[in-house]
Amino acid sequence: MPDKHEAIIRRMVDDVWNKGNLKLVDGVFTADYVSHDPVNPTRGPQGVKDLVNKYRGGFPDLRLDIDELFSTGDRVVVRWHCSGTHLKMLEGIQPTGRRVTTPGISIYRFQGDRIAEDHTNWDALGFMQQLGVVTLPGKADRAGA
Repeated sequence: MPDKHEAIIRRMVDDVWNKGNLKLVDGVFTADYVSHDPVNPTRGPQGVKDLVNKYRGGFPDLRLDIDELFSTGDRVVVRWHCSGTHLKMLEGIQPTGRRVTTPGISIYRFQGDRIAEDHTNWDALGFMQQLGVVTLPGKADRAGA
């Protein structure tokens, strides 16, 4: 099953995140799916669709790339990075025109052939710094440099 689960993750990343094909979401995620992302806690297939729409809306050229992927049993681990240009409003942040690249790691748990749960952690602070929304005390804003 691990190879099948890996293929499902690859398809989900490519078709859902990179191409915006939300029709696949209902067949990939369980009805009671839960994402334990501290920035974007998500429940159910509709939550996934809303999340994809939010980021693809703010970053029309959004691209999520898999850097490393491996699996064991009912788990698939993905080290990834995403990139895109902030061209539209995102959670009240006016478009900056800045290109950002952010790394993350997701651990997916499958129930049968569907994703039931994930634990995701990504560099949200670095993301906000690149947008120029957050500057650490004592640090110059290098996002535009």
